[in-house]
Amino acid sequence: MIIVMDVRGLKQIISRGEGPFVDFSKCTTELTDSVFQSICSFLNKEGGSIIVGVHDYGKIVGVAELFIDNMLKKFANAMEEEFSPACSLAPEIVDINGKKLFHISVPKSGEVHRYKNKVYDRMGSEVCDITYSYNLVENLYLRKRNESSENIVCPFLRMSELDEMAFRVMRERIASHNPSHPWLSLTNEELLHTNGFWRKDPISRKEGFVLAAVLLFGKEETIQNYNPVTYRMDAIYRKISYDKFFHPSSNYPESRYDDRDIIFSNLIDAYARLMKFVQRNLPKRVLNKQTTSVNVREKLFREIITNLLVHREYTHKYPCRLLVFSDRVVTENGAHTFLQEKKSFNSLDVEQRNPLIYKVFREMKWIDEPGSGKNNIFRYAPFYDKSYEVGLEIKNAEKFVFSISYGNEEGLDDLNLLSSSATSSSLYTPSRLPDKAKIEWIYASRLSEACPSIDISYVDKAESILEACVKPLPIQDMMRMVKQSNRTRFRQNIIKPLLEEGLLAMRIPTKPSSPLQKYFTTEKGKTLL
Repeated sequence: MIIVMDVRGLKQIISRGEGPFVDFSKCTTELTDSVFQSICSFLNKEGGSIIVGVHDYGKIVGVAELFIDNMLKKFANAMEEEFSPACSLAPEIVDINGKKLFHISVPKSGEVHRYKNKVYDRMGSEVCDITYSYNLVENLYLRKRNESSENIVCPFLRMSELDEMAFRVMRERIASHNPSHPWLSLTNEELLHTNGFWRKDPISRKEGFVLAAVLLFGKEETIQNYNPVTYRMDAIYRKISYDKFFHPSSNYPESRYDDRDIIFSNLIDAYARLMKFVQRNLPKRVLNKQTTSVNVREKLFREIITNLLVHREYTHKYPCRLLVFSDRVVTENGAHTFLQEKKSFNSLDVEQRNPLIYKVFREMKWIDEPGSGKNNIFRYAPFYDKSYEVGLEIKNAEKFVFSISYGNEEGLDDLNLLSSSATSSSLYTPSRLPDKAKIEWIYASRLSEACPSIDISYVDKAESILEACVKPLPIQDMMRMVKQSNRTRFRQNIIKPLLEEGLLAMRIPTKPSSPLQKYFTTEKGKTLL
């Protein structure tokens, strides 16, 4: 945030040019929408300064004195009537070399502001209209919230909606490490109350268990009731290299996946299922240390999976995914806009995104102290792949993508490392491809077989629709989810084949074009999934 104390300070700011905290406007007779859009973006971000009467490239043109009074009146009216919530700011009039400038110092606001019913945010030095980018708007609200969404109060949640098996697994895991742990003597309800899972909402004043209790211990239907759209984990294994999958050649068949697990259950069950998925599809490598052996695969991927689950924002609509290729493992999560400037995994700050979830995972020994995950990944990765590469990317402020390479065993003998089960020699290679007829049989998807009228290029999108429509959705949400903009083409290529095969159905079948129409996955479709 920049505060101008004198003319000299203002000149210095102008000389440095525009940036994330400074905007220029060349308005001379009237304040335009762009000024108020910029104000809105500063309120929603970290604050900043707007200087009216300066060209974008820094030339001072000044504001016409004849129009100053009218501009000030318009400014006051707009801040009161066109901003929601209203905001009171006072422009400062500064004289530089006989030319009048407006300096507007904008603070960071604790609320999300709209100008003319539109939400504006900043991406670097740019003002962005994010009104219809639901993930970005949601991230903005999360950014304004002073605490994690795991603390959202669920006042109607009852103990009967939680899964007794999840509590049992937690206790067995804790007892195996510490038979005298104090949690073991508590009832399920006492455990939740004494560890912060019950609280009062500061706004609504309602009391209840928090969302973290649902995520950790909820039955599947409970999770869908309290977090219906956002909660899902998708593990996919493909016997093909990362580059060849995204840049396929004629030597390789089009492979959707060779193993998959779609998870809607609570986090305790999800962790176990993701670890089993890793055990099925990644080579086991053991580090021999004198009289003991260390399962490097388990140590390494325990950290990767717990980071995926514990540091996720569970109200973000982007599902978390574990993607395993023959040479790389990639994890994807919904990102937070405050992470968008991060470039390096090594420089990533340690932050406890969900402290209640983290606490349970720590007591179960699935996670260590803050920062240990990053350290352990760097500690064990060289023993899994001597020439490993770790990558981190924030895509469009929506996806947090982590990746790590594996499969290169050259030089591992020097590290006293032994490989067992699947090894790189058993990985998918062009020389071992079956003939074309067998390829088509092996890699044909179940959906392609059940719905032969659907074009192969739309199979992945159709499958995503079936997965999402376990809870009924309107067509606009479905299109947004699979990034389709042409409604006619979307209906023809995806919706129509699914309806014809009875995999998808309409809530109002007698009125296909009803604005209230929603689509849901049938029992046949669920069985297929």
